[in-house]
Amino acid sequence: MISNFTEYFAGFTTGAIALRLLFAAVLGCIIGLERATKHHPAGMRTFALVCLGAAASAIVNIYLGTAFGAGRTDLSRIPAGVVSGIGFLGVGTIIITGKNQVRGLTTAAGLWTTATLGIMLGSGMFEISLILFVLIFSTMFGIARISRVQEKYNRYIGLYMEIDKTMTRSVYDYINVCGYELSSIEKKRDKTLKGSDIVLILMMDLKKRRNHAEILSEVSQLEGVHYLEEV
Repeated sequence: MISNFTEYFAGFTTGAIALRLLFAAVLGCIIGLERATKHHPAGMRTFALVCLGAAASAIVNIYLGTAFGAGRTDLSRIPAGVVSGIGFLGVGTIIITGKNQVRGLTTAAGLWTTATLGIMLGSGMFEISLILFVLIFSTMFGIARISRVQEKYNRYIGLYMEIDKTMTRSVYDYINVCGYELSSIEKKRDKTLKGSDIVLILMMDLKKRRNHAEILSEVSQLEGVHYLEEV
């Protein structure tokens, strides 16, 4: 049964092509669900369209090879163009915030990998496509949870704080008392801040794994700290 479906899926009939496009749209949409739940700009529709477009490109590539002969057509050109084009689309999802946070890398990687999935579906590689889909889905949903736990108890922590410039000494004293190592510090004046507040962006080595929520609670209680978040 499965073998017959796989053979049908790999065929180049109208029904098989429609099935490939349908699978590409549905699987791309499911992958985009994880991004959508986190309110990223590239969500279900973006991932579905990327996978669908890549699948359609692969189908056109096969058609050209069949119509004009493999010897007269470069069968790698369209897939290569899709992969490169998605790279530019992915760059558009990557931003660096004013707090020196890089956001969008997972979305960009997800778009690129989903395009590869679309190419495989468009080429009729049903079983391998399902394996890739499961791996993408597991990575974006399952490993994300493991990653959050790892980040929560990481030995290294980055802090963005808005603090009265006359009270910065309290931060250095806290670091010395706790035995932490200051890896880097950036101090700057933000025009949007009122009074004598400045911005401090710190990277610290805690020397051991600690719950970052505890660190944030301790630093937020230091004199002069008016705003604090992890970066």
